[in-house]
Amino acid sequence: MKNLVIVEFPAKEDKFEDLKKTLKEALVDTRAFEGCISIDTYEDISTRTIYLIENWESLDNHSNYANWRAETGLADVLEPLLEEGAASLRIIRCGKKLNI
Repeated sequence: MKNLVIVEFPAKEDKFEDLKKTLKEALVDTRAFEGCISIDTYEDISTRTIYLIENWESLDNHSNYANWRAETGLADVLEPLLEEGAASLRIIRCGKKLNI
């Protein structure tokens, strides 16, 4: 893995399936974005949270992607689906793997 990014999407109680459908559609463009190597998705049913485990060529590529998503209004689409709205979306940019 080159640069690890973890993203958490905590869904509202009645919006978990809608969130999964929305992310399935949105991730097509994410995976095609410059610098995206791979994205794996996981769910925690007990907390209604979707986790993305992303591998990027660089954290700059991910920042460019995040800026593009902000400009194209994905947060507006996610707002009614997420617990506490789009502000509850959590992005952890871990960076490069350490060999320690």
